[in-house]
Amino acid sequence: MDLYTVLGVNRSATKEEIKEAFRKLALKYHPDKHSQSPKHLRDSATLKFKQVSDAYEVLSDDRKRAAYNLTSSSSSFYGYGYSEMLFGKSVILGILFHFQAEALFGMQILKINPEKIDMKMGV
Repeated sequence: MDLYTVLGVNRSATKEEIKEAFRKLALKYHPDKHSQSPKHLRDSATLKFKQVSDAYEVLSDDRKRAAYNLTSSSSSFYGYGYSEMLFGKSVILGILFHFQAEALFGMQILKINPEKIDMKMGV
């Protein structure tokens, strides 16, 4: 599922364009608007509302959007995209993403040795 397609915007969309697309679709598919609809329509609208909300959550945040853009362009290599990693469907792919991000952005892996942490607090 491509998050840009879910919101109906292109990859170069501004934050304002993403926000406007989200608002429009959120109003259209909001569960309260479909409370009197037949069950199959209500369920479909609820699912679409969740997809739109998830897409907005990622694309409205600069860091999440950058990570999504990075992994969505190479998702066919691993067979999974950002959304699968975001929702914890594969820990191994999350680890692969971490190392991929580290290699591309020069991020350091935070290593904490619990044995070396002084747990005493001054009184």
